[in-house]
Amino acid sequence: MNLRIVHRTPRDRPRAKPRLRALAPILALGLASAAHGQAATEIEASLPPPDAARRVTGYPTLVGLTGATTSAGLPIVDAAARQEASQHFCAAIAYAAKTGSDSLLVWHRDHLELAHDFPPHDARSRSWSASMAKTVVALALGVAIAEGKIASVDTPVAQVLTEWRDSAHRAITFRDLLEMTSGLDHGAPTGGGGAALMGGNDAVANALALAATTPAGQEFDYYTLNVTLLIEAIQRATGEPFARFVSQRLWQPLGAGDAFFAGDDKGHATPSIYATARDWLRIGVLIKDRGEWQGKRLVPAAWIDAMTTPSPRNPNYGWLVWLGSPPGTTRSYGPHVAFAAHHSQPFLAPDMIYLDGFGGERVYIARSADLVIVRTGAMDVDWDDALIPNAIVAAERGAPGTCP
Repeated sequence: MNLRIVHRTPRDRPRAKPRLRALAPILALGLASAAHGQAATEIEASLPPPDAARRVTGYPTLVGLTGATTSAGLPIVDAAARQEASQHFCAAIAYAAKTGSDSLLVWHRDHLELAHDFPPHDARSRSWSASMAKTVVALALGVAIAEGKIASVDTPVAQVLTEWRDSAHRAITFRDLLEMTSGLDHGAPTGGGGAALMGGNDAVANALALAATTPAGQEFDYYTLNVTLLIEAIQRATGEPFARFVSQRLWQPLGAGDAFFAGDDKGHATPSIYATARDWLRIGVLIKDRGEWQGKRLVPAAWIDAMTTPSPRNPNYGWLVWLGSPPGTTRSYGPHVAFAAHHSQPFLAPDMIYLDGFGGERVYIARSADLVIVRTGAMDVDWDDALIPNAIVAAERGAPGTCP
């Protein structure tokens, strides 16, 4: 895959842990620096359009995701409460610092309770979402079905992706793609398949060409190209570019800022977004509040409920979102993914929902605690999913902060 190499300002240069340095050209992160709002609403400056000096080049192209023209920012607790939160959440902050985080945010009772940006990063810093963007695709599909663009989650995808003509492919439904049970061939990430996974070549053509090797609905197999196909299907069914559909139905109504989908050589949007931690918080709050944002319905509540219900082939997975504590101390991504996520202990909040991006990009959502937590930053292959949410839930329950 040929990547365009452009110069970056110091704010936008990528960083990587030494053990991940070989991945840095592909898994680039957009970075920057830190401050807290001083009033009842956190100030979020608008970002200028990207130019060659600011563009993150981990993917061949970037597809614009237009944000709201104006945003009131997010309500934040007063300075005294922020200081108290920093003390209560010191264990979570320490782990976030140790793992090279850009931002750690805590939303509780309709306010930012903690807005900790690690220098030199600030509220404007965009980070690479990795697979957290898959959940945005699930939300977009729910809107497309609600608008009647797609009949239902059990509609065969081949009704839209008409290249699929054989019986095995025509048996694959939107539900199968959402639950990662399509049965599509999941080969080693080399050649065209690997390039497509990372956004190169023609991701859609590569995904459409995959053989159906296992009957649909039979086996959980976490595979990014399932979501590439969902993006293409939504785009064809709605007759709109996917980024514009997401922008108008979700991103702008949430008051989110300008962001970018990573794209392949053909300009197809892929399930990876460069966005700020604050805008990921908005997505988390939307899910916590069952599809409502500030009193406005953006996604049907029934769709959010279905998204966050355990799927038949993996009780820790819903529709492109992870659920609850796995058995033991690791979380599997299926038979064809060698990597497993580390999970040292069960979640203290048993109803935990979370968006999972490779190496510790996370949005944790616990309705029982009225809580959303966002962590963005450097990739850490040893990321422990339990430490930050459990430290924060324990502190919210009144446990004294135990600082390392």
